[in-house]
Amino acid sequence: MSQVSFETIEPNIGQVNVDGAQVDVVWKCPATGRQVGKSTAYMTADASLTGRVGANVKRTIVQEITYGAARFISGLLGGTAGRVVGNAAYTAAGDVQHRATSGVDYTEASRQAAIVVAFESVQDSFVWDDQRRRFVAR
Repeated sequence: MSQVSFETIEPNIGQVNVDGAQVDVVWKCPATGRQVGKSTAYMTADASLTGRVGANVKRTIVQEITYGAARFISGLLGGTAGRVVGNAAYTAAGDVQHRATSGVDYTEASRQAAIVVAFESVQDSFVWDDQRRRFVAR
């Protein structure tokens, strides 16, 4: 039996959906294409200095763009209308910023590690095929 790694289970991945730190995976048998199961795991943030700095830079850029647009709209209208529309624009900017930066703390390596963890919960549905050098459905 092969040790579970991203490379050994990659042919078993049917679909991956990432929502923030949550990684949902649909598993398939690579020999038949049949769906075998679903599982979920969570990514851990990249704790390296480069990862933290990169995530912070991305957040700052998105924040400046979104809130800059909100300030521009508010200033363009001025007065009461500017304040009302500005408040709505700031709320929308906050939502956009949250969605745009929800995954910046995670790297491809953290996504792959979460997929491996997710596979461990469905591994009993698979058996290692030495001839094909991959996991196939039982």
